[in-house]
Amino acid sequence: MGVSRRSFIKGAATTAMVSIAGGALKPLVAAETEMKPGPGNKWPGRVVVNFNKNAVNGSTVNEEIAKTMVDDAIMLLTDQKSVGAAWKAVFPETLSASSKIAIKTNILNAGVPCPHASTVQAIIEGLLQMDLGGSKIPAANITIYDGNNSNNFSSAKYSDDRFPGSNLVKEKTFTKYGDGALNDRPYAKTLHDSDFLINVFSPRGHFIGNGFTLGFKSHFGTYNDASGMHGGMSKDSGIDNIAEINCMGPVYKKTVLSFCSGLFGMNEGNGPTGGADPFAVYANSIDSSIDKTSKNISPTTIILSTDPVSCDMQAFKIQRINKGGSYGYADAPGYLKIATGLTGKSFNIGILDEEKMDVRKIINGEIVGVGTVPPREGIFASQKNDLTISLSARNRTAFIEYTVSNDLVGKDASVEIYDMSGRSVYKVSQVICGAKNHLSWNMKTSSGVSVSNGEYIVKVSAGRFRRSSSIVVR
Repeated sequence: MGVSRRSFIKGAATTAMVSIAGGALKPLVAAETEMKPGPGNKWPGRVVVNFNKNAVNGSTVNEEIAKTMVDDAIMLLTDQKSVGAAWKAVFPETLSASSKIAIKTNILNAGVPCPHASTVQAIIEGLLQMDLGGSKIPAANITIYDGNNSNNFSSAKYSDDRFPGSNLVKEKTFTKYGDGALNDRPYAKTLHDSDFLINVFSPRGHFIGNGFTLGFKSHFGTYNDASGMHGGMSKDSGIDNIAEINCMGPVYKKTVLSFCSGLFGMNEGNGPTGGADPFAVYANSIDSSIDKTSKNISPTTIILSTDPVSCDMQAFKIQRINKGGSYGYADAPGYLKIATGLTGKSFNIGILDEEKMDVRKIINGEIVGVGTVPPREGIFASQKNDLTISLSARNRTAFIEYTVSNDLVGKDASVEIYDMSGRSVYKVSQVICGAKNHLSWNMKTSSGVSVSNGEYIVKVSAGRFRRSSSIVVR
């Protein structure tokens, strides 16, 4: 199915001609230590966020859309034109047909917040398309694993027929290997026996890790002695362990991709067990065409990055947007600050500061937002400016992305749209929650009347930040 799936990505109708006034503000953030990305982190700070409102209806996943989201995201992340070439690009040159790949997932929760099996299925279908000098990796060389919980793959709806030839391992063998693992703690045999690691997780909460159970916390299912790593089982304990098991040893050395499977999710502090939470605030902030009266909207988002820090930061951002909180540099979970050397140990394995990230965004099958995307057939190429506007003719929606310095987090931004006579047709005030900000405009006036076709000026202002752009509505 992976080869024949038609990409849902369509070219955006119009992109802005951006006029930039004044110089960029100097970010007011703590000095970072020297970058020490893991050997599998090819593109520190590069992230793809793919949201599709049609991927989930209630508790039912449209698996064709979900799998296409994975395909489109990996191609956008790697700048490749085919799924097989994209997956191959993620790995180092040492990849061969005899390589063994481990996929860490979460089956702690039998409810829908588990990483949905269809997204993991799409990963494996893509891996099997890689052309390695005329050879392919056999399915038997791919193992999906999890440990340290009482659930099983069947209860998480991971069935053998989804992954023909691959291995589903409920890890029970944890061994000390003396290879740099945290305090030489025993860890999963599956990871030890594999050459590369893909970490798949879903957004959830927890009583440690500042209320977040994301990709870093996922590896409590890779290491044994989970209760010991939780520290004293209090809210703030265990944060060092969460950071260190990802910043040293086998996880650090073998991870090539972090993958947030957020078709469903839980809010910060909720979890790790339980059902899915509504993400209506987040969904409505991404796409103004969504019915704001709906009480059952899922995050319907996947996030891909070779950078585990940037991936977790973007997953944290989803939960914070939904809760109406700030997702600025200073608000990041404590374990991410340790992982970037801002506090505690001198780790700096990835990019935490959104100002330094290359965020590539897909909304409902169309590329939007800030990022450096090379042109290719059928795909809109956005330019990396601090104001980018993409128009969706399909949904009659304008997606406005703007990047500000971290010292503006918490302040108000004004977004105003004018017709060519200078008349204001739409104005909204938006709290700046992070460096990268998003606004979806449904091409209606402030009073709810659809605007006429024609050219409009978009102005964004916040403090000394002043940006404007012209767009054409058709």
